[in-house]
Amino acid sequence: MMKLFALVFLISSAHAYVPTVESLFRHGSNPEVVANGVSLTLVVKRINPGEKADSSVTDASLLSSDRAEDYFKIFMTKTGEILKVAQSRYSNPQYSESSLEHKIYYPNFSAYSIRPDIEQIEKGLFYGLIQSLALNDGAHIVNYLKTLGIPVRLNADLINREKIEFLADYKRYLVTISKDRAARKTEVNPMRPDDSAARERAEQIMEQPMYVDTEQVKLGRDEGNIAWIVSAGPFEAVFSYKLRDLQKIKFKSEAGEFEIICKDYWLANGTHALPRFVLIRSLNGQSYQVEITNLRHYIEKPEDMMKRLQNWDQILKGRQSTELRPPFLL
Repeated sequence: MMKLFALVFLISSAHAYVPTVESLFRHGSNPEVVANGVSLTLVVKRINPGEKADSSVTDASLLSSDRAEDYFKIFMTKTGEILKVAQSRYSNPQYSESSLEHKIYYPNFSAYSIRPDIEQIEKGLFYGLIQSLALNDGAHIVNYLKTLGIPVRLNADLINREKIEFLADYKRYLVTISKDRAARKTEVNPMRPDDSAARERAEQIMEQPMYVDTEQVKLGRDEGNIAWIVSAGPFEAVFSYKLRDLQKIKFKSEAGEFEIICKDYWLANGTHALPRFVLIRSLNGQSYQVEITNLRHYIEKPEDMMKRLQNWDQILKGRQSTELRPPFLL
């Protein structure tokens, strides 16, 4: 009976289905993340545009081969609702202790850890992207956009309460008749009530979407391909239609336009797909290429992160990093 209810629930949800902003950013084509620890290895290159003044960051033929590189690792540990985030920078691709140059740590990282101002907005959006891709978490970027005054809403704020209560009644009915077959004679099936008006109302409820449509997500075309397009004030995003892989993010402000383009999705750890390249155009017009070279999920004990931080502190003791980091990194 529970399987039957789950099937009904899925069918009702799929009817006239339009995904929400949060569900799109959940990176639903990936399996659920069951480990509490995640690390990403990044190679960041500064890109010099070619001669054309209107060159696009997506046109690889216009990129100079003379690129400065930085090497970063991002560590995330989730315990309940608490997310710990550490970011480290290295001078070479060996990511060795001797090449460690800088580290930063947030013991309780949330959408409110990054200030909602123009100096920090690139960090907020980039780390929203990281949580979307690596943790299947769409709530973080939605919450950060809310701090910017953008009228996006979490799924919990959009859910159709009437439909949820109706399906809950149907679930109770299924449980009751599964325990006592004789109850079929006395219990009223909420899906097929005897009263014609009630039956018509039940049909209307089942035809309703599971979430209230904010009209911020539309099915359209991007560069000739069918895509889910998010439009919420100055914020735009594009996702592939079938797999819902994030293709691009664009945020417009008085200080300029911030753009993220995700390319060449691959199985970064054998099971979870990530874009191999993330192309970024910052608010000041500078372009960067972020290559994701490794993704690792692992079980981390509470003391493991602290040991890592203490080790870094010992290595960095007496050192002072003066190198400027890209504006989208911590």
